[in-house]
Amino acid sequence: MSLDLSLLSLRWRLIWSLILLQVVVGLLVMGGFLGLAWVLGRVVDETGQETVAAIQRALVRGADGKLSAEPTPELQRLRKADPPLWFIVRDGRGAELRHGEVPPEYLKLLAAFDGLERVAIDPEPASTRPKARFERVDSRAGPVSVMAQTGGPLTVRNTLKGTGIAFLFLVAPMALVTCLGVILATPFVVKRGLKGVVATAEHAEGIDVHERTTRLPLANVASEIRPLVNAVNRAFDRLNEGYDRQERFLADAAHELRTPITTLQINIEGLPHDPLKVKLMQASARLATLAEQLLDLQRLDRIAAQEWPQVDLKALCERMAGDIAPLAIMNRCTLSVDAPRPLWVRGDAPSLERALANLIQNAIEHGGQGCDIQVRLWEPSGFEVLDSGPGIPEADRERVVAPFHRLVPRGRGAGLGLHLVAEVARLHGGQLTIGSSESGGAKMRLELNLGA
Repeated sequence: MSLDLSLLSLRWRLIWSLILLQVVVGLLVMGGFLGLAWVLGRVVDETGQETVAAIQRALVRGADGKLSAEPTPELQRLRKADPPLWFIVRDGRGAELRHGEVPPEYLKLLAAFDGLERVAIDPEPASTRPKARFERVDSRAGPVSVMAQTGGPLTVRNTLKGTGIAFLFLVAPMALVTCLGVILATPFVVKRGLKGVVATAEHAEGIDVHERTTRLPLANVASEIRPLVNAVNRAFDRLNEGYDRQERFLADAAHELRTPITTLQINIEGLPHDPLKVKLMQASARLATLAEQLLDLQRLDRIAAQEWPQVDLKALCERMAGDIAPLAIMNRCTLSVDAPRPLWVRGDAPSLERALANLIQNAIEHGGQGCDIQVRLWEPSGFEVLDSGPGIPEADRERVVAPFHRLVPRGRGAGLGLHLVAEVARLHGGQLTIGSSESGGAKMRLELNLGA
């Protein structure tokens, strides 16, 4: 099963990369030392064990009973080595087989080692005499004593075998300890190294679409991450410019529409009273409402919360209910206010008035003729509008606050009223909640959260 690194966290990516790096570096270092030793001729049989084994495998006894050595490939390789190989073989009857120039000192030692199994002969460091190995072995010629020169070249097989043993007992334990250290230390290193990135991400989570001047900070961000943060900030700048152009266009369009809409309404009023005039008046009123709502939305973005005074919601509800009462009477609706005592909040009075007016107008339009509408205060800070109409289906309650969304596709509204109310609630740190009234109709509650 392959390991998909794209699914791993940065911590595990670093861990696997560092472990792989250690293994590769360890193998390269061992390979380098081995290659250098091979070139310098230092890959040799220092103990003489392999040399004695090669001689043991080559020993035979001729037809005349004398000891001899077959010219096996490994023995031939040792004979061609530098320095030239020498060895002495003696059996239990005193018969000897010599090869090469045996130093006289070693000839004297062979008889002295009778009864011993093996001896490593290492002269004094200042001596230039070669080292040797004595060992009693069983060969095809029978039990013999062999004394041979050490330092012969190793075969590739034995070299790889020795390297593997060295790696297993020397490098592997160190690599294992290092890998454990990497696994334990990497999470702390990553956490410390990404501290600035985490702080930047937390700051990004707090960016609001209506606070477009906010940018990601560069403090404590590693130099490798700075280009990404700068690119994101530049993207924010481009988005902000696009939003500004869009807002300026909508504001200019709304302002420019007000004059021709007013002219259109004046001309329509001069027409004879008939069904066509009523439809034209409704259409022009819808256009006027749309223009005013667009201007209201643009105005909300320029309101500063720190400049807001205290507002009495009781007086505000009574005032707006009185202003819209003629519209309610025209639609044969009853409009009442339940505000037993003053309720002071800090907020923007014009936007709150516009929000309440939209809620009442929405209840008049969607509640139907003859519905009962009640405006009442909501403790600790807010107000709500209830009607006895058909209400809003639960599945549509989140969508009705979207701009230009209408429950009735061919209704008189422009689809911005509830969206404007939701924006006023957001501006005041609150929210617009939609539910059902006691009579089964709609209940629109505007909650504020800026303190009294």
